[in-house]
Amino acid sequence: MSTAQVNSHRIPVYLLTGFLGSGKTTLLNHLVNQSAMSRTLVIINEFGSISLDHLLVSHANEEVVVELGSGCVCCTIRGDLAKTLRDITWRYSREGKRQFDRVIIETTGLADPAPIIHTLMTDRTIFTQFRLQGVVTTIDALHGATTLDRHPESLKQVAMADLLLLTKTDLPQLSPGALSDLQQRLHKLNPAAPLLQPLDGALDPTALLALDHIEPVHSVTPLGNWLNLKSFSAVNLNQAVQPGRLFLREMATAAGGEGQSDTAALNRHDDHIQAHCFTFSQPLTEGRFEGWLQMMMQLMGHNMLRIKGIIHLKGFAGPMIVHGVQHIFHPAAFLPAWPDDNRDSRLVFITYDIDRAALERTFELFLF
Repeated sequence: MSTAQVNSHRIPVYLLTGFLGSGKTTLLNHLVNQSAMSRTLVIINEFGSISLDHLLVSHANEEVVVELGSGCVCCTIRGDLAKTLRDITWRYSREGKRQFDRVIIETTGLADPAPIIHTLMTDRTIFTQFRLQGVVTTIDALHGATTLDRHPESLKQVAMADLLLLTKTDLPQLSPGALSDLQQRLHKLNPAAPLLQPLDGALDPTALLALDHIEPVHSVTPLGNWLNLKSFSAVNLNQAVQPGRLFLREMATAAGGEGQSDTAALNRHDDHIQAHCFTFSQPLTEGRFEGWLQMMMQLMGHNMLRIKGIIHLKGFAGPMIVHGVQHIFHPAAFLPAWPDDNRDSRLVFITYDIDRAALERTFELFLF
């Protein structure tokens, strides 16, 4: 079966994350009652109790499955998510026909979304059955600033999102100034993700269903929209850059390895998360780019929250598309031709404790 045929049969998956009390369940209550979301399987990977409308799902058992009146199915688990994903196609079938068309995974409020993304990317059985469409993160407008200050998990949830949902914006205790400050803060943490403000969880389902940002090949999302370069401050680099002198140990230190002080390790402010965009005017050499990518994965992978790239390699008719979450990358894919006249290579990063200068030095050493 060709790659295109495999993709056409893969089931869309949407990952819903957000800190405790940020409105994930309220959002789900609204979504599962929309006709556009019928035949949706909701997997709640949560501890404690989850209250969907007229339904209290407790975790007394390893797994509880209920059918919702809207035609959706809700499956709550506290066991192995990967095993659940491998089994659900046949478990929720009747007379050999699958009873759902998409999956929403709601994570625990304390969860780092990266391990679930890694599972969807690296488990071969899951990868051939499911296609991650995007990560949606909810943020409580009233308490979001405090949460970001105190909990590094919430920073990663925001930084790794493809869509940000700012909830509870209509509360009378929330001042316009505080709301504006939080909006600006979220944009700085993740300039690539659109920011919407659903009231009482009333999100238009098309905002979710339109997500297609994880695998750009065979995607209906234009490459320019995939990178969302307009939201970044781009720096142009080319082969005129002179190689610098930087030891690998220094690069590891810049990535949060050896040499990091206890004070820095305990600092949980936004300065840890940075977003960068670089463009390269000249075509790159395939071997050098692969060497650079391997080096980045080994030395800085844990701190690379997201990497997206449209790469112009010498000798290829179309661009190479790369997308990674920390040290895990989707298989590199080539488009047969460029979608427009722009032939620049473009790389977008969202990093943790890696500054722009450290990234530039890796380019100087390994790309040119």
